[in-house]
Amino acid sequence: MPIVKKRISVGAGSTSTQVLQGTTYEYVTGGTQLIVAAADASSSYAGEVTMRFNINNTEFANDAVVSEKVSGEAFGFRGGYVLNDTVTGPDVRYRPIVTFTNSGSSSRDVEVAIFISTQPG
Repeated sequence: MPIVKKRISVGAGSTSTQVLQGTTYEYVTGGTQLIVAAADASSSYAGEVTMRFNINNTEFANDAVVSEKVSGEAFGFRGGYVLNDTVTGPDVRYRPIVTFTNSGSSSRDVEVAIFISTQPG
């Protein structure tokens, strides 16, 4: 299963760039499973980071609060950090867009992993 995994810094009061932008998976085909996991990996948790996830203008998550990364807890596609698990429809081309917004007054670090499978299940 391919994965796009990043640690991004989201400035105070700002929104991140599109996580999949510039990757092989900026566009995917029909029948592709996308599992999005994310955690706030900052030194202190404030609950100020939210995720937005849409595919071809269909919203799957908006203002989904990102949980705190817990020391010793595995960060993967099966567990408490998963914010969305969806499969694209039968069309030929889809553009998944994942961004993070920080409503706080200081920069936040977010770990994000997007697991991609053309054989859902």
